[in-house]
Amino acid sequence: MSTDKNVSNHINFQIENTRDSLAKKNKLSEFAVTYKRDFTNNNPNTQSLWDNKFSKEEKIEVQDGMTKDKIKFITNCISAINQPIKLLDIGIGQAFLEQELKKNNIKFQLSAIDISKLSIKRSEKNYKAIGFVDDSLNMDKYFKPKYFDVIVAIEVIEHISPNKIFSFYKMVHSLLREGGLFIISTPLNEGLRHMKDNPSAHVREYTQSILKAEFRISKFKIVRTKTLIAFKNYYSLKKGLSKILKNRWEANNIIIVARKA
Repeated sequence: MSTDKNVSNHINFQIENTRDSLAKKNKLSEFAVTYKRDFTNNNPNTQSLWDNKFSKEEKIEVQDGMTKDKIKFITNCISAINQPIKLLDIGIGQAFLEQELKKNNIKFQLSAIDISKLSIKRSEKNYKAIGFVDDSLNMDKYFKPKYFDVIVAIEVIEHISPNKIFSFYKMVHSLLREGGLFIISTPLNEGLRHMKDNPSAHVREYTQSILKAEFRISKFKIVRTKTLIAFKNYYSLKKGLSKILKNRWEANNIIIVARKA
């Protein structure tokens, strides 16, 4: 069983390398073909896993520097939109974004979907969300087309099997109003292929090239990107140094802000 799993993982990462190469060459037709088959094992993301991870409610103020910067950046992007904002948070988790929006007095009407029952209960209690406990791939059952001003998926797409990702993007596209914003964040340079364990239940590793190709195919126009580095110590100091020493550290996370084309 372990050998079979290792072989499967090796195939997965080889395919991601191929996708990255095709994306950089702008060979989008060949790129899309690589998504037709699913080489992942059973997706490890379950309700019990995420209920356990979210058993303790957390606040954005005590998170690491990269997480706080990520949420502040997304909040600033959303703040420019006319309020109240019709917001869909896919995989709302600990609701860090909603905490920041509320702190900044940004008015929003929240809808949420998450595999975790605990997350949805809290979003309903704390933000009067219209919430649904379900897989994000079923979200079109619950929401009206062209309804939302903003849809966010913060640390979500790396949990979706590659052969289902374009269905996910298609649903997001259909639920957004014309010109609406789709905002995602996802890890970069995670080194998942070298890890013995997978504590965050990620099913793939993204690169910037792969992300941008997926967005082009899915008819989203990227308007802003931001990369972040997860410094464990001296975060503010090293963040400042990274602007001078541009090639010193690799990015650990990317935010993409896109409009429905």
